[in-house]
Amino acid sequence: MASAWDEVDKGKLLERFAIEIGPALLFVAALLIVNLNVATILFVVACAATATYSWYQTGHFPYIPAGMVLMAAVFGAATIAFGNAFYIEFRATLVNAGGAAALTAGLFTGHLFLKNALQSGFRLTDSAWRTLTWRMALYLALMAILNEIVRRAFSTEIWAVFKAVSPVLNLVFLAINWPLIRANLLPRGAASDTARGNHRARPHRDTPQPAPRPQ
Repeated sequence: MASAWDEVDKGKLLERFAIEIGPALLFVAALLIVNLNVATILFVVACAATATYSWYQTGHFPYIPAGMVLMAAVFGAATIAFGNAFYIEFRATLVNAGGAAALTAGLFTGHLFLKNALQSGFRLTDSAWRTLTWRMALYLALMAILNEIVRRAFSTEIWAVFKAVSPVLNLVFLAINWPLIRANLLPRGAASDTARGNHRARPHRDTPQPAPRPQ
């Protein structure tokens, strides 16, 4: 009998972790070895590379990663133009706070943005996705506050190290919420609550319906 962990696509989760931590590690290395301007340029290039990879993998234009690249480019340009790390540091606050606001707005408008982002790694019931989305919104809000504390209280170098290791906190968040995920995991080929409802509502009369594929 397969365990709950077997229903999780561990390769997808590790890939997402690498995409999150890669640009941050590159930024830290360049900042410590070269200078802020070079680190900022490499960070923007790395963000663009991860967005391009996402586009290649999914075959769909990655609107959210593309938005992150645009923000990195704008705040990175300001950092270089004014010679002030405030802009690249504040970008992280804005991304986390904006993510929390977007997830919350999605819940009130019936959109499960977190489900769209993570269901390639594991599939849950819609009620579980809603609970996990509330928790993720709170987590992102706390990360925005923590980023403000670190960037105001410490040097740019220490802030950069904090940003490089902060993706590890995402794994901690996942571990804390594993009981919720485990209790509501669906088989990889299964549809969500909404998909099953839509599937029943619009049966095809001529050919058998294939199992829904992950988006």
